[in-house]
Amino acid sequence: MLVGRKDAWALMGIGAGVAASSPWVAGNPYVLPALVGPAVGAGWFAFKRAREWLDRTDTVSRENFVLPSDETFGDLMSTKEGIRFGYTRDNGMPVDISDNFLTRHTAIIGQSGVGKTTLGEFLLWQQAIRGGGFIFIDAKLDAATRDKLNMMMQLCGRGDEFYVLNVDQPHNSNTYNPILKGDADEVASRLLNLIPGTENSPGADYFRQQANYALTVLTGALKSAKRRYNFSDLAILLQSDRALESLLRLRLGDEERMTLEMFLNQFRKKDKNGVGIDIKMVKDLLGGISGRIALFAQGKFGEVFNTYTPEIDLTDIVMNNKCLYVMLPTMGKDTAALNLGKIILSDLRTAVYNVQGVHKDKRPKPPFLVFADEMGSYVMSGIARLFEQARSAGICMIPAFQTFANLRTVGPDFEDIIIGNTWNKVCFKFASKDSPETAADIIGKTKKFAKSLSLSKNEGESSSNIRTTPQGNASDGAGMSESWKESEEYRVSPEHLKSLGLGEAVLLSGSRVFHINTPMLNFPEPIPEFKVTRHKVTMPPDELGLDLTDEYEQFLMVGSDESRAASAESSFTTAGA
Repeated sequence: MLVGRKDAWALMGIGAGVAASSPWVAGNPYVLPALVGPAVGAGWFAFKRAREWLDRTDTVSRENFVLPSDETFGDLMSTKEGIRFGYTRDNGMPVDISDNFLTRHTAIIGQSGVGKTTLGEFLLWQQAIRGGGFIFIDAKLDAATRDKLNMMMQLCGRGDEFYVLNVDQPHNSNTYNPILKGDADEVASRLLNLIPGTENSPGADYFRQQANYALTVLTGALKSAKRRYNFSDLAILLQSDRALESLLRLRLGDEERMTLEMFLNQFRKKDKNGVGIDIKMVKDLLGGISGRIALFAQGKFGEVFNTYTPEIDLTDIVMNNKCLYVMLPTMGKDTAALNLGKIILSDLRTAVYNVQGVHKDKRPKPPFLVFADEMGSYVMSGIARLFEQARSAGICMIPAFQTFANLRTVGPDFEDIIIGNTWNKVCFKFASKDSPETAADIIGKTKKFAKSLSLSKNEGESSSNIRTTPQGNASDGAGMSESWKESEEYRVSPEHLKSLGLGEAVLLSGSRVFHINTPMLNFPEPIPEFKVTRHKVTMPPDELGLDLTDEYEQFLMVGSDESRAASAESSFTTAGA
């Protein structure tokens, strides 16, 4: 079909060449340039025909269809200024996203088993070979993924920069204490993320604010005394009157001592033996946060978290382009895994805050990647601010989840916050009912023109009932009309999003849409099993550990002398009997 100005110019060039070959202009040197017209015109039509012949787009087939992609951004991997997401299915062009747009975050959506984790591994491999750092939060205990990441880092010569947090195998995990670094307000905020939001419940919000006050006072006092603490220490403090009283014997600053005494005074109760802390009042008020803190102080969690010299420091990992793989035991320990995911993301917020406080030249380069796989398993409302602030710190958030409903469970506006703060969206195959429509709306619509052609033909004959001649009247006619109708249609239909194949995705970057195949890394077998690399961390000479665990027996004894006497008398009577 001949349409458009380029076709008209090509026809004019051919016509000019034909005119220049006329005998009437023979010998005229000024018509020689016109002889180029047929070659140019013929070349254009040959190119157009070849392009149509080589066009692989197929928007009709139910499976293995090929959607047209927009113009790509060019090859950025050669300059290490971007990361490759895949190759367009229509012409095999690489789709690279620049670092500038990576820091505006990327959302990966699709059902389980279609290629989200595989794409994540490919992105992290590119990040590793260009010297960048990453955090991979995995909502499952996948030893195969851990071993692959370890091999990747070993191949890049960066094995000593790879850390693993695995509470299911403490002996093969690096140690971590997420409540040690930061000021008292930061630590309290980190721990409060373990408690569900209380905006719509004034009664619950009262206990939340009391927990915030208690944690701020206690951790502030410990930091003033230069005493390091862990989850076990905090759990004992919130369950023992003697442990709380012992804080007053530390060398505290004047302001911290006054604040601590005022806090403890609200729990003091006078009896015939004197004035002491009523631990029952403490437990009634702070029992909720105390129970959540205790989860990290017991069993395998305690082996990883009860340390004063942790190997894992998220601020250090981000600032120095190191790499961390977090394994969440969501299947066997769902509540603990959910809390652990929240703690990691909360600690990451502090790391972003610390990075923002340094000069731009000292911020991570290339941008630091945070790949949160199956984020719906441990999502929380507080992460929304992380998406808003991470860009200025040179940190790229890459959340991966199965449906948009995973985001709506947090709050009605949480989905809009996450989607609105992600420049790139990678949509794999969907299985739910509403997610394809939501994704199609996000990708957007485009104006299209539909052509309609109508033909008409009519014939007629007539004659008089009484006639003097044999002739009659006959007529016929035909007509054709052409019209164009403008309409809005999805750039990618929901049906296409539900019919994508494995490793196949639709990438929206800004306003450009690409139908891509995502690469898959093939690792040589067998993959060596990961063995943790220990990192020696020393405590500053002016700090000491609180070490309440070593004295827990005396701290957890009954508080009053009368009760202790009654307990001793009961034991004596039992022994005599």
